[in-house]
Amino acid sequence: MALSAVQILTGLATGAATAVGNEAGRAVSDLVRARLGASEDGRAALDGVSADPADPSAVRGLQEAIREALAADPDFQSRLAVVLAGPPPDVPPAHAVSPQYTGNIIIGGGSKVRNSQISLGPLTITNTRATRASLTGIAGLLVALLALGLYRGVQLLTGDDSSRSAAGASSGPKSPTATPSRSASGTSDDAAPVVRDAAKVQQILPDVASLPRGWAIASGSPTTEQCSSNRVGISKDRQFHYICKTGPVLDLQSGYDPGPGVGYNKVHVEVLAYPSVAAAAEGFVGVEAENADSNEAKQVREVILPSYGDESSAVTMIATVPSIGLQLSQGFAVARCGSIVVRVVISDDNGSTVDLDALNAFTRTVTARAQQALDNTTPTAAVAL
Repeated sequence: MALSAVQILTGLATGAATAVGNEAGRAVSDLVRARLGASEDGRAALDGVSADPADPSAVRGLQEAIREALAADPDFQSRLAVVLAGPPPDVPPAHAVSPQYTGNIIIGGGSKVRNSQISLGPLTITNTRATRASLTGIAGLLVALLALGLYRGVQLLTGDDSSRSAAGASSGPKSPTATPSRSASGTSDDAAPVVRDAAKVQQILPDVASLPRGWAIASGSPTTEQCSSNRVGISKDRQFHYICKTGPVLDLQSGYDPGPGVGYNKVHVEVLAYPSVAAAAEGFVGVEAENADSNEAKQVREVILPSYGDESSAVTMIATVPSIGLQLSQGFAVARCGSIVVRVVISDDNGSTVDLDALNAFTRTVTARAQQALDNTTPTAAVAL
């Protein structure tokens, strides 16, 4: 959200905003300037971008100022979300008035009955005795075909097949046929694609080419292992949700170093490849509960990110570690894409806010790469910050 606001403000400052987007952009600009103008640091951040919209340090300073205001002011956060979404689309008229015709019967678009002729688009039929007889014959044929179709439909529904019985086939009760289970999206679980090859699952993890400039893959990454069947997430109602209890689950993980000048220390991505959609759906609930696990030393709250895959959620956690004088802040996101569950963790070892833009960007990218792998194509989605 902060990144989107900064892009709008810099676009207005450089004249890059289009005439169509000017009105919405002005609304965002007015809201941000009113909020940041209440503090000296906020005014300094605004002045820096106004002086030079292309200055990277000024842009970063404004983005950080907006992010801090969003974290400290829920009302500002909700109002900014509304203006970023833009005005609702125009509502179409409740009723459409059809043109009136006199002396004609409208059969359809471009089709009419006029005097002794019937016009059906490019086809014109003259209303004569021979034509009426032909039409009567065609109508009778259509009725016969409809009756035959209805009869065959009843046969399919009831299982009755007289010709088969006459040939000696059994017409008694037939054994029931098992109905395949279906995923949440309505696809048969048996037919849903899965990825069981570790090398293909590893491609879902962002590689160097898909990272922002200056980023690097952390030392020792990625790792590949079988997810432990004892791994469990405990929900608020103290229910246990096992993450990897249903069959063997490939568990691939990788860490990423953002480099200097970034307000967090590292990003961690985990990809869990399940043998079925049903198993992944159970695993998603477990990881979601694991992310939200809290105690008295942690402050965990749910945050709203765009929806990804078949289901997704995100939380932030802030914990104070008095023994070392640090305040740890983390953002956790989990998404399920068919038979694959992805988890993204943003960590700041000495901060009070979580970079939701980075959490959102990595979650969006890894979910897209998971879908590409399920589509049997090489994942190419890149992280855009």
